[in-house]
Amino acid sequence: MDIEIIGSVHSEFQEPADPDIMRESVSTIVIKPEYEDGLYRIEESEHIQVLFYFDRSKGYDLIGKRRHGGIKGVFASRSPARPTPIGSSLVKLLSRNGTELKVQGLDALDGTPVIDIKPYAQPFDSKE
Repeated sequence: MDIEIIGSVHSEFQEPADPDIMRESVSTIVIKPEYEDGLYRIEESEHIQVLFYFDRSKGYDLIGKRRHGGIKGVFASRSPARPTPIGSSLVKLLSRNGTELKVQGLDALDGTPVIDIKPYAQPFDSKE
């Protein structure tokens, strides 16, 4: 299986923090120049889905305590400690400047590798 790193996250968070606080902050996603054409017309999307690699996550438990209490399985949580350490966040796209995307709502650490970006499409992504 080949997974390309298409860019990286630039944020104020060097270490894990409360995800609710992280989602309030503004981050920049910098896409590698060879993937810039893939951003064509992305600014038409108000929200985008960002998939990223939890590169600092080590190990996982299939069942464990969660931050809001209780015990859940890893697939019933948003924990970064997963068998395949891939995260996803639905973020607000604030602006685009070349290969840089300013976003709000990304709960990823500074330097986190980005592996894909998809537009939020209500017909496919909304539960209604």
